Amino acid sequence: MKRYFPKGFTLLEVVITASILAAVATLAATLASTGFQNWDRNREQVESQESARTALTRISKLIREAQPSDNGSYTIAAAAAQTITFYADADNDGGHEQVRLFLQGTQLKMGIIKPAGSPVSYPVGNETVQTLVSGIQNGGAPVFTYYDGNFTGTQAPLTLPITIQNVRLVHIALIIDADPTKIPTAITVETNMAFRNLKDNL
Repeated sequence: MKRYFPKGFTLLEVVITASILAAVATLAATLASTGFQNWDRNREQVESQESARTALTRISKLIREAQPSDNGSYTIAAAAAQTITFYADADNDGGHEQVRLFLQGTQLKMGIIKPAGSPVSYPVGNETVQTLVSGIQNGGAPVFTYYDGNFTGTQAPLTLPITIQNVRLVHIALIIDADPTKIPTAITVETNMAFRNLKDNL
């Protein structure tokens, strides 16, 4: 009786099988890498957005509680599209620091100058600066827009240059995108903040 034995793989079959396995492994590795990159990208975007919201909460408190400086200067020292300077008790020590918020590149920063000397002054060289938010992509779009006491939510903001005595409310808009070259797309985090000390009909 004749016995039959299964044939082994030919060299061609081995090469084809190895090629297929290599292609599948490469595809799987690529998909996994893309998945991790997307996850990292989404995480960075969420962290930037949360950082922006946290910063706006802090800024809102400072603006709402703003007061004249310790030497009697007006509550608001300067107001422009990418920066605002005012006085507030930023460190809860009872004094009123000079607070400067400004956009530098893709970062929103805050500079603080403590009152010093007698008579009181705010030496520019004493300013300490910290970064509040990164990944800001406002470009030419203003970070700060200003409204007077007739604010209703529908009228146009005050025009530049700003007359600071007319300002009663600040609108802050931050366009957040940790990496503009990749998805997800940018998101705008914004809020309105009224100066309580300057409040009339707001």
